[in-house]
Amino acid sequence: MRPFNKPPPSLGESAIRVSFPAEHVLHVAIDRPDKFNALRAIDSFAMDDIWEWYESEPSLRCAILGTTNPRAWCAGGDLKELSQRDGRKAGKYLWPDTGLGGLAKRFLRKPVIAAVNGVVIGGAVEMLSNLDVVIAGESAKLSLPEAKRGVAAAGGGLPRFVFLIGRQKSAELLMTGRDIPAWEAEKLGLVNMVVPDDQVEARALQMAKETAANAPDSVQLCLFGLRLTEEEMGYQRMMARYTQSKELKALNTGPNLKEGLQAFIEKRAPRWHDPKL
Repeated sequence: MRPFNKPPPSLGESAIRVSFPAEHVLHVAIDRPDKFNALRAIDSFAMDDIWEWYESEPSLRCAILGTTNPRAWCAGGDLKELSQRDGRKAGKYLWPDTGLGGLAKRFLRKPVIAAVNGVVIGGAVEMLSNLDVVIAGESAKLSLPEAKRGVAAAGGGLPRFVFLIGRQKSAELLMTGRDIPAWEAEKLGLVNMVVPDDQVEARALQMAKETAANAPDSVQLCLFGLRLTEEEMGYQRMMARYTQSKELKALNTGPNLKEGLQAFIEKRAPRWHDPKL
């Protein structure tokens, strides 16, 4: 493998692991099995540094985001950490401007393949929706349980869900917070393919090698065009209106957010208050 222009960034005490399984291929894995790979602030900022470096390093042509834990790809943001923050300012401290994992809101210019085993929860599904290809194990499950926790789905995924699966199906999944098995996620278009659990990483690496063997500028230009289409359909405009809305501010400063997070920590049913949106 050729030397890098710059060495990879230091990951400090984060739960992020980096390797290079093939020529021109970066592999990033989340390694926090005791918390189902829920991302703390230190993890999201470390990942943001990695993606920034990946996109600036010319010898790297494709990346894989996987897990060291077969039970979980990512359980979203760390809700215990979120519960300790002021709801109005939590995002400023818990993730960079590019969103959860440095990915949920990033305008990616190089391909990233998700190698998904286990659960994908909440903000992690929003993060997943921004990746280029998703390969899931047959026992993987996705869910959007924000309404069960009293928090907002504000990680950048809402407009993408409408583009990918339609408004009504998006509404169903967000309203109920139910599990989405891998086969259904593939049928909906949230997942590209489902493979046996023990073949997820191998299939992702095979696709990464196939991608890296192609002209890197052609690959990047194709992806650039796809993302421009998303932008022209109003992604940034919608997210700006949503994140600055009085409705979101009301939820983030209201009692249900605190109640939902506390109930989750205490493992009990929440006692909801009437909304004031």
